[in-house]
Parts: sequence; C-alpha cells; structure tokens
Amino acid sequence: MAISVRVRFEVFKRDDFTCQYCGRRSPEVVLQVDHIVPVAGGGTDDRINLRTSCWECNSGKSDKPLSELVTGEDPHDRAIVLLERERQLREYNEVLSKVNERVDVEFELLEQYWPQPLDGRDKSWLRNRLAEYPAAIIRRAMDVAIDGRKTYSLAYVNACLRNWKEDGRI
Repeated sequence: MAISVRVRFEVFKRDDFTCQYCGRRSPEVVLQVDHIVPVAGGGTDDRINLRTSCWECNSGKSDKPLSELVTGEDPHDRAIVLLERERQLREYNEVLSKVNERVDVEFELLEQYWPQPLDGRDKSWLRNRLAEYPAAIIRRAMDVAIDGRKTYSLAYVNACLRNWKEDGRI
C-alpha cells in the first residue's frame, strides 16, 4: 500500500527534511520515505518504521535492513565531526563579533574626528575600509585631507589610501 502524502510530509517534518543516512537536505536532494524494516522483510507503513531518505541512499539501501548495511561511517566518528564543526562555528562567530565591535568603536571615533557630517555613501565606505586598513592609517589620511581642506567628502581620503597602497607605503 502506498504511503499517503500526509504521512510522507509528517515523516519529512519529523526528520527536519534531512536524509537520515547521509545528512543532506532538501532542496539539495530529492527526499523519499524509507522503511527501516523493509516491507519485504515484514515491515509496516507505521510512522515508527519510516524515516526520511534521499533518493540515492534509499536506492542504495534497496530492501536491505539497516543491520545488513555497511556504510563505512561510524556514527560516533560522524558525531565527533559534527561537534568539531559546531566548535569551529562558535569560535568563528566569537571572532566575528569582536571584529564587528572593534569596527563599530573605530568607526564612531573616525566619524566624530571628521569635521563634516558623513553621508550614507561615506559611512559605508568608511566601514568597509576599516575591514581593510587599521584605523590609524585612515586617520592619517584624514589628517592629510583636513590639512589640505579637502573635507567635503571622504574621496580625498580614499585617494590617499589608494596612492599609499600603490606606492607600497601601506
């Protein structure tokens, strides 16, 4: 008997639209509902006997029960890999947060240092440059622009930074 669309959806939802064998997700792969205990081996269409599988894994498993499959991947090893990914992602997010905090502080100080109010384009430019150059270098370029009375926008500061970079000074 065919599994109803409603039951298929409930199984997909329960399994977070993720293949329970390889971990790939929709829409990357075509998902199917797989019998844990194959119907050919006496399994039923009860939800407890169903799990989400991608087409490739389901086709490879065929009518074999899980106990007969050799996947070559130890679940414990997979768990360790997933935990390591989580740790690295957490550390990356911490570093990114600190960088963003630094950029926010330096941006505010440079914005206050500049004698004219910055428009949206100049604010965006300044934030992007803070990811590329130290604030002290940008402030030095601002000093050159201020001394030359080129304070209408940050275009002169940009030109200074570009020239210094081309000359190898930064």
